Amino acid sequence: MNKILFAVSMSIILASCQKESAAPVLYDSPASVMENGLIDFEEWEGFHLSKSGGDSRLNEDDALMIQAVQEVFAGAVKDEGIADLEDPDFIMEVDAENGEQQKLLLWLGEKGTKSHVKKVDDSSAVYSLDGKWTERLRQLVGNDLE
Repeated sequence: MNKILFAVSMSIILASCQKESAAPVLYDSPASVMENGLIDFEEWEGFHLSKSGGDSRLNEDDALMIQAVQEVFAGAVKDEGIADLEDPDFIMEVDAENGEQQKLLLWLGEKGTKSHVKKVDDSSAVYSLDGKWTERLRQLVGNDLE
């Protein structure tokens, strides 16, 4: 039931975003995600998002939801230097169609502030998402895990 409610909410959000702009909200973003170096593969099969140290999990394999999250991560910019970040808010596991998996740590910012994400296996690279992408990610996560 939560997945259906979540999918309906996403459709409404995406439709309202498209009305505000002439440009479509979603685009072919997997190549862009690869270009910034955050995700190592193009074809996502799904993803799992859970609170750090918690049991709550969002499992998603809906193509529209995957594309929306890819769009957010395509907006990530690699930060110079090493960021001093505490424990992450979320752990995200991204599944590739070929069976590969990549684990990311996510620090979700407050409304209008930056969020940060980094690969578990790369301690030196931290990526930031500006306030626009933080807000979009908050919409996508919704109340499922907060």
